Amino acid sequence: MTKIQVGSHPHIHSGNSTHKYMLDLPITTYSMAIVAILIQFLFVTIYLGASFSEGIIVAIQAALVIFTGVFSCIAAESIWNRYVNKEYNDFSGWFRSMATTYPSITGMLYALSLPIGTPLYIVIIGGFVAIIIGKSIFGGVGNNIFNPALVGRAFITIAYATALGKAVDYTGLIQTTDAIASASPLVKAAQEGALLSYESFKNIYGSVWKLFFGFYPSALGESLSFWIILSFIYLSIKKTIDWFVPVIYIGLVFVMVWVVALVNNLGTPLSEPFTLQTLGLYLPIFHILTGGLLFGAVFMATEPVTSPITRRGRALFAVYLAVITFAIRILGNLPEGVLYSILFMNLFVPIMDRFYMGQTKGIKRKEIILWIFTLLVAAGVTAYAATSLGGVS
Repeated sequence: MTKIQVGSHPHIHSGNSTHKYMLDLPITTYSMAIVAILIQFLFVTIYLGASFSEGIIVAIQAALVIFTGVFSCIAAESIWNRYVNKEYNDFSGWFRSMATTYPSITGMLYALSLPIGTPLYIVIIGGFVAIIIGKSIFGGVGNNIFNPALVGRAFITIAYATALGKAVDYTGLIQTTDAIASASPLVKAAQEGALLSYESFKNIYGSVWKLFFGFYPSALGESLSFWIILSFIYLSIKKTIDWFVPVIYIGLVFVMVWVVALVNNLGTPLSEPFTLQTLGLYLPIFHILTGGLLFGAVFMATEPVTSPITRRGRALFAVYLAVITFAIRILGNLPEGVLYSILFMNLFVPIMDRFYMGQTKGIKRKEIILWIFTLLVAAGVTAYAATSLGGVS
């Protein structure tokens, strides 16, 4: 008699795994850390007029934040596995434990989400929260509900809001009177209201290329748009992540913000010479290249443990991430939205998995209804924002 092996779903393996994800991710994130340190040096020396020695100090500070973030996560994982899980008693056991629980990856993503001036004791606290509260208490890697790096970041954002608000200020590290050195782009935009005028955009940042290459105050990794795009291409080619998740997330935010710009007449008509101001294109580009949208879409929203199992579920996941991010940034007029949108949607991943699990080929009526409802929500939120904000004075 033939023996039938019965196991838990899913029964067909895609070839992707958490292990593969954790092996490919360091190639992009570790190199990003090096690029972030270099960009910090170039930013203060070229755009803020700092001396070479001041640039070195800034680069060292960036390296310290990154190293402390990674070290704190490794330390937290080591303590938990040694004294709670009782996994090892010697160095070889510790090394095997660290190689299979990947605290350095969590630490790197967490550190790259921090601004350069974050006090090191706050970095350490957030690292321990990320590992212990965000991962270990749920049973360790593969069992956590929330993205651990974002849990740590969210905790220090709430607990140390004042300190983090000042952490993007370079005036404590170098001698400068440049106003751009004291606040992130999204903070400045929020101070003007949800609708940023083109004149303000040009006066503060001058060129979109400064935003593209990360020459502005922000978190160490979030500002590196060019490197994040290169990382996205690499991870997509390697099939480490689903390319459509970042594309849907970022693309929908772009469209929603663009509609707001068009309805409020923020741009010039097509009949005039084409610039970033044409049809208000500067506003969605501004939202894409600033803050944590690119970083979160590529590295956080695609994490295999805290995102839906099915491809359809991930597509739905990305749509709601975009809607929530848009609502927080535009309607809430808050500097960010990516962090909380991903953590909030992590809560609904089990529901999405149950909704799609076991579904055969084809689209069922309940899925059609769900997608209609989702698109109506996105359209409704966009329409409300576009009509309620009013024009730029």
